[in-house]
Amino acid sequence: EGSIEPGAAKRLAAELDARGAQVRVLSLNSPGGSLDEAMAMARLVRKRRLGTEVADGALCASSCPLLLAGGTTRAVGVKAAVGVHQFYAATGPESGAAQAVADAQITTARIVRHLTEMGVDPALWLHALDTPPQSLYRLSREELARYGLVSPEMVAGR
Repeated sequence: EGSIEPGAAKRLAAELDARGAQVRVLSLNSPGGSLDEAMAMARLVRKRRLGTEVADGALCASSCPLLLAGGTTRAVGVKAAVGVHQFYAATGPESGAAQAVADAQITTARIVRHLTEMGVDPALWLHALDTPPQSLYRLSREELARYGLVSPEMVAGR
């Protein structure tokens, strides 16, 4: 629940350690946040063999779909919203345009690699690359299924 802030992966690990095996599915409702934290949380979810879901009425936006991808099963409610947009990073005046472009390409490669490792078609991220940071591209049910962001058995559900 809430933004994915620095330290979120460590907090999630501590919470999962405290709750033990009773946690089987991580329910997401987040406007996104840190790409690195979202991917670290996804790796943790995958390592612990947890499912992920976005329930009806919930939002999973920006970096949150990278976390959703970590689930061994992934479900999205019919009335849930899953969306992506371009990532952005605050850069200081010491960072030139060439370095910003290089950093963006490295980050894009990391995201594509992450999605591939999670079994999600990295073509999903093309929607993010096409959508300005102040906007949100909402993935349709068909796109969620086509890109593998929703488990095949979960497409018709919820």
